[in-house]
Amino acid sequence: GLDLQAVRCRESCHYCGLPDLALGAPLVRVPNDGEWKELFPHAVHERNTYMVAAITSKSAEIAKSEDSMDIDSDDNKKFLTVRVRVGGELVSSKTDTADNNKNYDQAMQQFLPRNPIGFQSELKFRDESNLSFLSGSLSAHEVCAAAAQKSRKDNFLRDRKDAFKDFLMKGAAMACGKSTPIGLDKWGRSYWVFSAEPKSLFVCEIVSSSDDVSPPTKKWHRFAKPEEIASVIIGLGKENPCEVLREVYPEAVGLVKDRSWSTLLFARCQATTDQKVASPSDDKEDSTDEKGEDAGPPFVEDEDVLVESEVGSFLWDAVVVDIAKDPETARVTGYLVHYKNWNSRFDQWVAPDRVVEPSKNNLEVQEEVIGEFSAACNATPDELKGMFAFQYFDAKKRAKGKTRTALEVFDCVSVGKHGSHNEKLLGLLKGALLMIEAALPRGSVATDEDGHWNPESAALWRSLVKSSLGPESLMRCILVLEDAISPEWYHEQATQLYAAIPKQFRAMGGASLSAIALRVSILDRCLKYTKLA
Repeated sequence: GLDLQAVRCRESCHYCGLPDLALGAPLVRVPNDGEWKELFPHAVHERNTYMVAAITSKSAEIAKSEDSMDIDSDDNKKFLTVRVRVGGELVSSKTDTADNNKNYDQAMQQFLPRNPIGFQSELKFRDESNLSFLSGSLSAHEVCAAAAQKSRKDNFLRDRKDAFKDFLMKGAAMACGKSTPIGLDKWGRSYWVFSAEPKSLFVCEIVSSSDDVSPPTKKWHRFAKPEEIASVIIGLGKENPCEVLREVYPEAVGLVKDRSWSTLLFARCQATTDQKVASPSDDKEDSTDEKGEDAGPPFVEDEDVLVESEVGSFLWDAVVVDIAKDPETARVTGYLVHYKNWNSRFDQWVAPDRVVEPSKNNLEVQEEVIGEFSAACNATPDELKGMFAFQYFDAKKRAKGKTRTALEVFDCVSVGKHGSHNEKLLGLLKGALLMIEAALPRGSVATDEDGHWNPESAALWRSLVKSSLGPESLMRCILVLEDAISPEWYHEQATQLYAAIPKQFRAMGGASLSAIALRVSILDRCLKYTKLA
């Protein structure tokens, strides 16, 4: 047995925070969550991951470990626990046990004392008796450690059941096509596999009505060819359900790996175009020839051109790299173009009708379209035009200087048509906060190099606002801005208004979109935008 000196410990329990004397129970060594998840699969299969090493006192002086204490004065040995990893994985061996009644919890509850003396004595006894044991980096009462073991095991089993249930439901969906989709993407589109066409992918998209009265409708898209499915996988990138699609459609994954999917799609597109152009009547052939003559001669390699974007009406500066022609008619079927100031990996084949010459008229159209897009980006959302900051965020003598904020506001507010109500509201609050910061008059914050709102700090704050994912992170940005503003730039009624809302140390605990909206509104009303230093 162990005496009191061999079990006493000055540390406190990791779980309850009490010392050993509080419960009258010694502290034992308990694995943390990461260590437990690594050890539990081995314990379930009755495999031991620990070995015991006995070293002499001279070796012990070299090996500095808190687990090595000289208590065996007869043979002068110290005992250490050793685990072996190969390729980052723990090595384990089958446990010799004659008991047919398996108790998986018992293997995970054979704790060793935290006291170094008790640890040495217990470890030596278990090694000589061929008994299993468990160690770890945490300290806890044995009863607390047992409760933690039960909680961890229940959570582990629940997660495994949920994962297995999800696996079965997806398998049933792929088998019969009637249960659940095999995945959902971040835009709300669902992906289906039906038993009638197991090699085809179906995507269901929810389309909102334009009049806001009719209910939304479902629009289905069918991808039957491997190259089509490969384009969907490429479009998803690393987003869900890309991994599931890679498992279900290995042929499409092969096209992605050898990069042949785009060539197959382009060939199909050109074949469809050729079928539309081809006509048996002489009249239609004449009209086609006339159109070809009106279109002018084809472009040559290294010639500067303008390429129309796939969506919209933008014209991008590009250079012709290669030309594809029909071997029978020598008619141009496509151009390989390189976009100026872009990496060569963005080079692509485009249809001839998307390529135009950089004439004076086309260049004017290009500038006009870009100007319209820029004006749309700089437009402030109607929901923010009622703020006091809207009248001053683009005015002179602001603390932010000449840096534009309209585009930042536009980026924050633009969450897409499939965004939820909370996402749109969060975007508006981000834009409102950026607008207030841009409208701060000169002198309201310390913008010098040693000030707390110097250009580098202000840029970092704006970056945190734009990257906020929820109320908590955005509330933190608001509180930082409130502290940075000098009290002289607050109206007299600011004290009364701020007295009606939670203090800063309580605001984080109750962070919500409504609380942020109230705080942003009060900040906007209390600032003296017209006062200049």
